[in-house]
Amino acid sequence: MEFRLPAPDAAGFADVDGIQIAWQSFGDGESAVLVVPTWNFVDSRVSAPLVPALASWCRVVTFDPRGAGRSDRPSTGYRFSDHMADAVAVMSAAGLERASLIAASNGTNVAALLAARMPHLVERLVLIDPAIAVGPDASSEDDGDETFWLERPSYEGWERWSAPYWRQDWPGFARWFLETAFNEPESEAVIEAVLRIALEADPEMLIQEHREWHAGRDFQAIPPILGTIAAPTLVLHGALDLSVQMEVGEAVAAAIPGATFAVAVAGGHRPDIRSPELINPLFVDFLCGRPPTSRPGVEVRS
Repeated sequence: MEFRLPAPDAAGFADVDGIQIAWQSFGDGESAVLVVPTWNFVDSRVSAPLVPALASWCRVVTFDPRGAGRSDRPSTGYRFSDHMADAVAVMSAAGLERASLIAASNGTNVAALLAARMPHLVERLVLIDPAIAVGPDASSEDDGDETFWLERPSYEGWERWSAPYWRQDWPGFARWFLETAFNEPESEAVIEAVLRIALEADPEMLIQEHREWHAGRDFQAIPPILGTIAAPTLVLHGALDLSVQMEVGEAVAAAIPGATFAVAVAGGHRPDIRSPELINPLFVDFLCGRPPTSRPGVEVRS
């Protein structure tokens, strides 16, 4: 198994203060969807399960986040606001005046920031397993920064979320992280496919990104703005997610006015990648303006 995007209809680079951000466009419908990258542990190739389903009726634009894929890898400049600026520049370079956003995990912070600060650019918003500091994880971000730098005699479980461990055994971390994210049965092929992309990541870049996030208190800035998001929003969470508790997804949906909350009943952290045949129809309905409804494998709760 390999994650491979189809041949793009257009492609290029957006310039953000001299940093080049690689983007690609698929389809030519009147509506547009911008796929906001997740954590730059991976690049836009992980959008491959989503793009064909959406490009059949709308234009879909993906881009590699700074620090990954074909985009530049600067030594600094990895705050949420930097990633938001990249998304805006990609929209401009691709000729999008307005688009719906799809984002997952850490990328949901960037998408929420864009939807709150520049609402004229955002038609609709889809947040998948949002790693946003609300609910039961809200008080853990500062502690997470302190423990991130600790050297240990051994590393188990989430102790592997650690600068010393990333430097010591990046392949070991990447495999453990993906096995945790894709904890559904029979996910080995997906894990191996994403692992090949993750092994291209630079742990020093990700360590710098973590440093900037916490120095700037980026995670703490997102919860207060959720209530200002005006775009119709769908929050999807995997019921079996071991990376972000489902209560976090529920809290994010509750904080955004009028948001719909849906659950992938047998999904882990990224059900959109693991089981796109179940998830893509939900996204298409929502992005087309149809009310999301429950279907096999997906439960719409509010």
